[in-house]
Amino acid sequence: MVVYLALSLSLVLFLLLIRLLGIVSRVKAITSATRDALLVMRSRELAEEEKEAQIQKAALAMFGAAGAVLLRIAVTFALPAGLVLAGTCGGVLYSGTDLAQAAGNWIFITLASVAMVGAFVILK
Repeated sequence: MVVYLALSLSLVLFLLLIRLLGIVSRVKAITSATRDALLVMRSRELAEEEKEAQIQKAALAMFGAAGAVLLRIAVTFALPAGLVLAGTCGGVLYSGTDLAQAAGNWIFITLASVAMVGAFVILK
């Protein structure tokens, strides 16, 4: 039973980290910057040199923003995984086998999926 509690807490932590680290808003900003860069490329009013300068500036900004998002995503996956794996240390709380069986349980997967989708809808 403790393993299910740990898995559930890791899912809650995962959702909180997505929210707290602002991953969704940062990805939306990258998407918007990409759209703006495409509009610059299509522009007939700008000279080619001006287009090139604006596109290079946007590319550098997007590269930095993508790196920041990837770092946040790594943290978002690592912390919940660390929480779950910490319970297997020494086999005190649960074993690795118990963890694998609980994580692969179709009822848990179904309930966790429904809860995650519901949380995303509610937190939106």
